[in-house]
Amino acid sequence: MNSASQNFPHHLGVLRERMLHPTGYEYAVNYFLEEFAGDVAFVRASEWEQMPHLVAGLNLVVSKAIGPRVEVENALVSYLREHRFVHGNAQAGGRIVLYFYFEDADTGLLMLIPGIRGQMEVARFHLKGGLPDPRWN
Repeated sequence: MNSASQNFPHHLGVLRERMLHPTGYEYAVNYFLEEFAGDVAFVRASEWEQMPHLVAGLNLVVSKAIGPRVEVENALVSYLREHRFVHGNAQAGGRIVLYFYFEDADTGLLMLIPGIRGQMEVARFHLKGGLPDPRWN
């Protein structure tokens, strides 16, 4: 548990594979929480970035899940640059938002806690065209 930093290519590969599964992508959530969320070395290896396009995408996904238009607040965007993996958290509509996104797959998962119908809602999302390189903004 919480060992993602011991072998990033392996653990990110497993996470990516589970996230891209056509119907069982929710299993990626458990894997992320078990292997990544409490891994201090993983968090330290990630750099804080400003990614307004990602935050705008999160606004749309959360708004679709909750209903009325809401804004993501206090967004923390962390970037594991070498692996083109983005992860973070935020708040929206009185809920906690956890997310991760693979740039090369242009796909991410968003966890909304508490969810509308239960303890957690999970949404898979795509950002058309991916994220711009923050070094060029």
